Amino acid sequence: MASRTVVVAVVVVVVVVAVVGALFATGMLGGGGQPPRQGKVVRIVSNKDSYIPPENWKPGDPPIISDRYFSPSRVTLNVGDTVEYVNEDTTPHTFTTMKGKAPASFDSGPVEPGKSFRYTFRTAGEYNVYCTLHPHKGAVINVLP
Repeated sequence: MASRTVVVAVVVVVVVVAVVGALFATGMLGGGGQPPRQGKVVRIVSNKDSYIPPENWKPGDPPIISDRYFSPSRVTLNVGDTVEYVNEDTTPHTFTTMKGKAPASFDSGPVEPGKSFRYTFRTAGEYNVYCTLHPHKGAVINVLP
């Protein structure tokens, strides 16, 4: 009976060592594998008076992609990169993906003047972003794998 207990104990130790080794090898416990890529941070700003829509724009029209509203209004990033949206206007704005126009969605909620919002991209694709409070403002973020 004692030899059977020893065999079971040895098998348990071997299994535990194999599982822990596999977790280290995949990087799940901090060992082995490649460290996660540290992405860059790209700043996108709402310019002063960007809440004022252009003269011919009317509700229901698509957002306008222009550095006058979000600057820059077109950005190319890699998966793992972060956008820091900064509101330099005098009124709150949001930084929100358009429904059906992004591989993943996010919504900053109202960002007060002088405040910011960060989002790290984990999924590649094209993200169309706008302000829900001032829907004439648009930006396009292309995220590469």
